Amino acid sequence: MTAAIPSGSGLSVERRQNLRRLFAPRHVAFIGGGEAAEAARQCQKIGFGGPMWAVNPKRPDLAGLPCLPRVEDLPEAPDAVFLAVPAPLTVKTLATLAQRGAGGVVCYAAGFKEIGAEGRALEQALIEAAGSMAVIGPNCYGLLNYVKGVALWPYGQPGHLVERGPAVITQSGMFAINLTFSERSAAFSHIVSSGNQSVLGIEDYIEFLLDDPAVSAVGLHIEMLRDIPRFARVALQAAAKGIPIVAFKTGASEIGARLTISHTGSLAGSDDAYNALFHRLGITRVDTPAQLLETLKMFTHGGIPAGRRLGAFTCSGGDAEMVADWAEHYGLLLPQPSDGTRQRLAAQLGSFATVSNPLDYNTAIWGHEDRVEAAHSTFLEDGYDATVLIQDFPPLGTDIDRISNTADTRGFFAAATKAKLPAAVCSTIPECLTQDIRDLALSKKAAPLQGIKDGLFAIAAAATYGARLKILRAAASGETYQLARPKPVTGKSRVLDEGEGKTLVREAGIPVPVGRLCSAAEAPEAAAAIGFPVAVKLISASLPHKTEAGAVRLNLASAAAVREAVEAIEVSVQDYLKVPAPDSFLVERMAPKPVAEMMVGIRRDEGFGYILVLGAGGIGVEVSRDVATLLLPLTKPDLLEAIAKLRISKILDGYRGAPAGDVDGLCDAVLKLAGLALTPARGIEEIELNPIMVLARGQGVVAVDALVRSSDGATG
Repeated sequence: MTAAIPSGSGLSVERRQNLRRLFAPRHVAFIGGGEAAEAARQCQKIGFGGPMWAVNPKRPDLAGLPCLPRVEDLPEAPDAVFLAVPAPLTVKTLATLAQRGAGGVVCYAAGFKEIGAEGRALEQALIEAAGSMAVIGPNCYGLLNYVKGVALWPYGQPGHLVERGPAVITQSGMFAINLTFSERSAAFSHIVSSGNQSVLGIEDYIEFLLDDPAVSAVGLHIEMLRDIPRFARVALQAAAKGIPIVAFKTGASEIGARLTISHTGSLAGSDDAYNALFHRLGITRVDTPAQLLETLKMFTHGGIPAGRRLGAFTCSGGDAEMVADWAEHYGLLLPQPSDGTRQRLAAQLGSFATVSNPLDYNTAIWGHEDRVEAAHSTFLEDGYDATVLIQDFPPLGTDIDRISNTADTRGFFAAATKAKLPAAVCSTIPECLTQDIRDLALSKKAAPLQGIKDGLFAIAAAATYGARLKILRAAASGETYQLARPKPVTGKSRVLDEGEGKTLVREAGIPVPVGRLCSAAEAPEAAAAIGFPVAVKLISASLPHKTEAGAVRLNLASAAAVREAVEAIEVSVQDYLKVPAPDSFLVERMAPKPVAEMMVGIRRDEGFGYILVLGAGGIGVEVSRDVATLLLPLTKPDLLEAIAKLRISKILDGYRGAPAGDVDGLCDAVLKLAGLALTPARGIEEIELNPIMVLARGQGVVAVDALVRSSDGATG
C-alpha cells in the first residue's frame, strides 16, 4: 500500500529541534493511567536521570511519581511526554501541550484513522493540534533510546544501554515489543514504534537518526510509505553517509487494478515496485524478522565486504555442504585454494585433510587455538572479501565440553583480524550460538550470526550493499537516483489509437514500421505502395489489445491477401464489439525477423512516480512473466543490469550459436521512451510497446505496437 501526499522538503527547523528534545529529553512527563505508569517504570528502569512528572487527576501517583491534576500544573514545558489517554482527550491534551511549548509526544491511544472516517477526522484534528511538536503515533508503543537511557514505552523490555548499534523503526507495535525480547545480541541503539505516522513518518525518523553517530544501521518494518519520493531522498542521504538500511516489508498489494489498460499494470504490483525502489536506493530487503536481525548485525559488527569472495571454515563435511549450497543460492563465491596454499595447509592439517573452500579443518587441530589460527591464516592468504566460521555450541549451564569450540573460535577471530576481513561466526542452528560466544564475537568486532541460511544471507546482503554503494556514490549527479515526481495532469484521460501512439513513439526517436493509415477500400493499394509482406490492423482506441478481437493479420504477400484480411477483420471486430467496425486501418511493412520479442511499459503512479516494466514480450507476456521492474529516471547501466537478470537474456546473448540481439539498441529505445513519459506536456499516464522487436546486433529495434493513455494536458 502507498499513500500519495505532497512531498515535503524535510523536517522544519523547529520540528527537528523538538524531535531532538523527544529523543534526548532533559525531563519527561507521563500522562494517563496504567500504561503511563508502566512507561514511567521503564524510564526509571533504563536509568533516565532527569526530572519525571506525572499527570492524572484521579490518581495519587504513577509508579511513585506524585500526580499533578492538569497539564497546566507541570513545572515547565516537558521535553518529552508519554500520553496514554482516550483518543478524543488525546487531541485536547496535545493542544494544551503545544501551548505550553512541549517538545515531543508519544501518542499511545488507538481509535484514529485505523477505524474509518470518524477516526480519520479525529486524526486530522490531532495533526492540527500538534503544531510544531514532534509526535510519534498515534496507535503506537513509543520510543526506546538505549544510548541516552530513555524509555517512553508502556511494556516491559530487557534492553540495556549501548554506545552504538542499529536503530529500528517499525509500524507494528507488537513487532517492536518482540524485537526487545530477541536473544540475538542485536544491541539496538533505538527502537521507534511509529504507529499511524500522522505527524512524523518513517522518512522523518531516518533523516533524524542519520545525524546520530551512535546509529550504525537502520532497520525498518514497513507496511506503507506515506511519501515515497522523500523516502528516496533520505535513503540516498543514508548511502552518502554509509549507513545501511534494511527493510522488512509486509502487506503487499497490487496497484495495477485501477484504470490500467496495459500489460504493465498487471505485471508491476506494488511489491515489485518496492523491490525496484529498494534496489535502486541500496536498501537490503529481507523476508523474515530473523533476516532483519542477522543482516543488521552483519552491517554493524561484521562490516561490508569489498566483493563476494567468501572464505569459509567448518569442522564438518555436512556443514561445508550447507555453506556451499546457501553461498551459491545467495550469489557468494567460494574460490578454491591455490596450489601453494593447498600444500601448506596439507602440512598443517595432516595428510588425510581435504583442502577446499569451505575448509573442513577437521579434528586434527580441533581445540588448539594456535594451530587453528595458523591454518586459517594460511588459508586466508589467497585473498577473500569476507570470512565465516561455522560453529555450534552446547547450551550454557550444561556439563558438555565447550573449551575446544571456544578455542577454535578464538583462533578464527585472530586469523580474521590479521587478514583485516569482515568476519562472522555463524551457527547452523540459531539457538546454538550462545550468549558468551556472541559477546566474544562482538568484542572482536565480528558478527555473531545465528542460523546458516540467514547468516549467509546477511553476508551476501552486505556484499550487495557494498557494490551498490559504489554505484550510488559514483553517480554523476546527486539527482540521478531521485525519483521522478509527476506533475499534476489536467484534462480527460483518453486512450490513443495505434496511429497516434506510433506517431508519438516515432517522434521520440524510436523506430516503428513504415506504414499508412487508410480505409478498407484503400488498404490493398497502400500495401502495394509500401511493399509486401505487410501487416494489417484495424485502428480503434476501443481496441487496446487487437489480437483478442481478431483485428490483426500478418505476413500478407499480395493485394488480394490484404483485401481478404480486411474483410475478415471487419467481421471479427464487429462480432467482438457488437457494433460495426470502424473503417480505419493501419497497413505496415512487416518488421524483419527478430532475435527476441520484448515488451517495455511505463505507468504513472502517484506514489512511486513512474514504474517501468521491461521483459519478454508478445501475446504470452502475462504467462511468462519474465520481466524486471524499475523506476524513473534510470541509466543505461541500470537497464543492462536488469536485462541480464531476465531469462530471455540468454536469447539476447546469442543462444546456441544464434545471432545476438541489439541490446544497446533496446536500451536506447527504452531510455527514449522514458524521456517521452517524463515530458510533462505529453500528460502520459501509460505507454507500452509490445512487442518491440530486437533485431540482430547492430540492426536496432522496431516497435510494432504502441499503446498509450494520456490526459489532454498537464499543468506545470
